[in-house]
Amino acid sequence: MLGPSTRTLFPHSRDRVRRLRATRVIMKLGVSIQLLCELAPYALVGTTVFTAALGAPYLASLTGLVTLLLLVDMALSECDLAVRLLGDAPRGAYQGKVVWITGASQGLGEALALHLASLGARLILSSRREGVLAKVCAACDALGAGAARPLVLDARGGASAAGEAATAAMAMATEMAGADADAGIDYLFHVAGGSQSSAAEDTAEEVDRDMFEINVFSAIALTKAVLPGMLARRTGVITAVCSMAAKCPAPGQAAYSATKAALAAFLHALRGETADRGVRVCVAHPGPIATGLGGQTRVVFGATLAKSTCDTEKSDVAPTGSDAKSGSKKNEKRLDARWTAARVAAGAAHGLDEVVLAKQPIMLLRHFMRFAPTLGFRVLNKVGPKRTRAARSGESMYDLKKAK
Repeated sequence: MLGPSTRTLFPHSRDRVRRLRATRVIMKLGVSIQLLCELAPYALVGTTVFTAALGAPYLASLTGLVTLLLLVDMALSECDLAVRLLGDAPRGAYQGKVVWITGASQGLGEALALHLASLGARLILSSRREGVLAKVCAACDALGAGAARPLVLDARGGASAAGEAATAAMAMATEMAGADADAGIDYLFHVAGGSQSSAAEDTAEEVDRDMFEINVFSAIALTKAVLPGMLARRTGVITAVCSMAAKCPAPGQAAYSATKAALAAFLHALRGETADRGVRVCVAHPGPIATGLGGQTRVVFGATLAKSTCDTEKSDVAPTGSDAKSGSKKNEKRLDARWTAARVAAGAAHGLDEVVLAKQPIMLLRHFMRFAPTLGFRVLNKVGPKRTRAARSGESMYDLKKAK
C-alpha cells in the first residue's frame, strides 16, 4: 500500500492535498470570524471596566458604540452577525464535491439541492418519493449539477436501510468521481424530518416515537453509516437542519423541540469525537421556513398519527390545518427557503459550528434564551398558552394576534 509521502507523487493525490489545504484554510477563517464576533464585545467591555477602575476608562466610546450596534442587530437581524458577515459559500467550495441531501424532494431540501447545483456540486438526492426526486434531479442538472442521482430512502428504515443507502451512495460517488481514486461523500446534509402542531398532553405516544424515528434515529443511523468513509479519507462535513425550537423550546411543539435538541446534542458531541480526524460538523437552527404553503407535501404531526399529514407518497396534498388558514401573511413571518438554503450551505462550507436563522421576534427571543434565560422563559410562558390553543384549533401558531 502506498504511504502518504508516496501518494503525493501522483497528480490526483497532489490535487487532493491542495483541495484539502484550501478547504481547511477557508474553514479556519470562518471559525476565526465567528469567534471574533463572539469575543470582541466582551474584550471591549472588559478593557473599559478594568481601565475605569484605574481612573481612566479606555475605549469607552468605542465600547458604547459597539454595544449599541449589537443590541440593534439583535433586535432587527435574521441571523447571527458572523453568518451575515461571511455571506455566501466561497467560490469553488462545492465545485465537483459529492453532496448527499436527504429530504430533497420538496421545501428546504429541494431549495438546497438547486442552490448547490448552481455551485457545481455532484448531487445525490434522497427522499421516499422517487418520481418527485427525478424531477428535482432534472432541475438540478439544468443548473449545472451534472447527472444528479436520485436515491430513494425511507427515514423509518432504521440502521439496515441507512447502511444499504450509504453503500449505494458510495457507488454513485465512485461513478461520479471517475478516475479520482479518492471518491467519497464530501458533504452530508440531513434535511428530512417532520414538524408538529399539538399540545404535549394531547399527543399520543405513537406520535412521539414516530417523530423521534424520523427526526433523530434516521439521521443518527445515516451519520454512522457515512462516517467510516469520511474518517478513512480524513475529510467530510456533516450538516443537520435542526430548528430554532432546539434553542427556544416551542409550546405546541414539545416533542418536535425534543427531537431537534436531541439531534443537535448528538452531532455536537460527534464533532468533539472526530475533531482531529478531518470530519467537520455543522448544525443549522432555522426558524419557521416558508415551505409547504402552496400545496406541497409536508410532514406535520398532529395529536395522533391519524391527524398527521405523514403520507409522503402523495405529491399533491392540499394545505390543511394552520397551513390552509394562514394565507400569504404566514409567508411574511417565515424565512425564505432559498435564502435559508444559501446560508446553511455557506455555514457548512465555512466550517461554522452553528448557523442560527429566524425572523423577528423569534431571533430576539433566542438572544433572551442565550443571555437572560429567565426572561426568555417568561416570554414563552406568556405566549405558550395562546400557541397551545391555536394548535388545538388548527390555527397558525405563528399568528398569535388572532389566537384567543
